Amino acid sequence: MNFKREVHELYQQAYAKAASIIERAKKNGMPVCPVDLNSLIENRMISYRLDLGIMEIPTSLIVGVAETSEKSALYTKELLPVSAPKSEFADQWRDICLHYSSGEGLPGFVHCYEYLGKFYVVDGMKRVSVAKFSKVPMIRSKVIRIMPIRTDTKSVQFYYDFLFQFQMTGMYQLQFTQEGFFEKLQMELGFDPEYKWTDTDRSRFLSVWPKIEEAFHKSYEESLHISPADALVVLLEKYSIKQISHMPSWVLARVFQVFWKELYALSTPGFSMKANSLQPEKVLQTA
Repeated sequence: MNFKREVHELYQQAYAKAASIIERAKKNGMPVCPVDLNSLIENRMISYRLDLGIMEIPTSLIVGVAETSEKSALYTKELLPVSAPKSEFADQWRDICLHYSSGEGLPGFVHCYEYLGKFYVVDGMKRVSVAKFSKVPMIRSKVIRIMPIRTDTKSVQFYYDFLFQFQMTGMYQLQFTQEGFFEKLQMELGFDPEYKWTDTDRSRFLSVWPKIEEAFHKSYEESLHISPADALVVLLEKYSIKQISHMPSWVLARVFQVFWKELYALSTPGFSMKANSLQPEKVLQTA
């Protein structure tokens, strides 16, 4: 396989996708550049910073940059590259992509701040960009956790709940927007509320999680203000995690759509929910 030719084509695809995203964002009056962490914490009181060391973090939870700079202007909000294909930046991006595509993985590690369960890049933007575009599920990062002072703000309350859950699971993927859903997940998986997951538990769960996350986003994109973990708990009331793991991706996406009223009700307090016109069993019968 000619990896050099392949990575040139991949950059062209990433660049074209970035151009399309920028055009759509400008048309809709939406931000073009990556989210800036400094703007998020400017008016919040920070308790302390904690060095978590080097760890594997979900690429999907890298959502912005530590601060706006000339370097961050080289990316879209989704961290796709905007530099012309004939540029030094593009050459460096392709070198990283070549390293990954040839089976050597991403070189070294990046450096991120973690705030309220999301990650913001301090160093290593090109590696993150390649990982995002190539749909690499996890990336090695040095992580500094920025701890907010505990307040009655809902986002802060949920984050402190997440920190307890993280002690139980050791995973960033499971983040909830609904109170009590972690306890429901533990129950549906056959665990006690304060059961601490083993490496085997994590490995089994993570083998099916990317499919769950992808199916959820494919079905709802940004139309629901809930997380994939919330949606999974709803599905687990009907299906076991083993059944979900055996569903083809397209079937799982349809199952998510069948449960749209339940999921919309979570996302929209006060929504009056009626019985679904299409039952989950019928979706599986047509699979």
